[in-house]
Amino acid sequence: MGLPKGRLKAALVAGKIPVTDEAFKTLFVGLSAIGEGYHMEKAIHESGKTDVELKKDLSSLYTACRTFVDILSADMTGLWQIEAILSDLWRGNQVPRLVEELRALSLRIETALTIAEQNGAQKRRQQNPETWFLLAVHDLFSKMTNNTEPGIAGPLHRFTKHCAELIDAGIAVPERENSFQKRLNAALARRTGKINVAPWLVFPGK
Repeated sequence: MGLPKGRLKAALVAGKIPVTDEAFKTLFVGLSAIGEGYHMEKAIHESGKTDVELKKDLSSLYTACRTFVDILSADMTGLWQIEAILSDLWRGNQVPRLVEELRALSLRIETALTIAEQNGAQKRRQQNPETWFLLAVHDLFSKMTNNTEPGIAGPLHRFTKHCAELIDAGIAVPERENSFQKRLNAALARRTGKINVAPWLVFPGK
């Protein structure tokens, strides 16, 4: 996800967070993780498949990716026989790059499976992706300000609006602070845990 430094700075200023190299790094890492989690939540929420069907398909994809990576990784540490058979005379050796891409994809599928399983286990909770996003940004703001209870309105509201624009312009953050406060307070009261804002490990706080 491309995150322009100028817009990252604007988010920090909006949240009254000191503009430092460490703050830029934490914000970039956090928003990258939140962006991945938000789009996964959105896809799962809008999916026409049942939880069982979705988890079955994701599990099959994960197994296929891991099998591909394991077989070719073993080949590339041995005689490279399979790689030689699959190499393209005109386009060069594509296999090592493909293995790395599929290894990264398998991590994404593993994260999506975790989210799908949590959604199934918490079927009674009808939280939409935008509410998930609000909670995630709240936790990122809390981490960046070293405040376990950073408040609801003011800087957090402005920070959240900037983060939404960086991830998905379609995210509807309440314009009025009072409305934002009510929605976030209600979401915080319903959940039982925080959201991990580390890359590849984005878990909904349910």
